Amino acid sequence: KRITSVKRVLMMKEILDCDNWISWRRRNEDFALKLDDGDPVVVTISPNGHDAAASILSHPGECKHVPAQNWFTIESLGAKSVIHYKADTSDEEIAEENWYPRPREGNFIG
Repeated sequence: KRITSVKRVLMMKEILDCDNWISWRRRNEDFALKLDDGDPVVVTISPNGHDAAASILSHPGECKHVPAQNWFTIESLGAKSVIHYKADTSDEEIAEENWYPRPREGNFIG
C-alpha cells in the first residue's frame, strides 16, 4: 500500500486602501507576505506585545517574513495596495479593536 499525504496551502490575497487594513493579529505559523501591486505598505511586527518594528515594502515583489506568534498589522501608504501570503491554515488570533503594542511599565528617566 502507498499512502500519500497532501499538505493544503491557502493563498491569501488582500486589497488594502485608506479604509481597509489588516488589524493587529498573530498566527501559529511563520509566513511571508508579498506586495503584489500598488502603493507601498507598512508592516509592523511585535514579538511580545510591547516592542514593535515597522518595515516598508515599496516595490511589487518585495517580501517580509513574519515569525509565528508575532503580532502584526499591515496598512497601505497610498490609495491601493495588493498583498498576498501563503498559509497552511486560515487560523489567526485577532486582537481587540483598540489593542496595540504598549511599552512596559517602568521608571521614566528624562
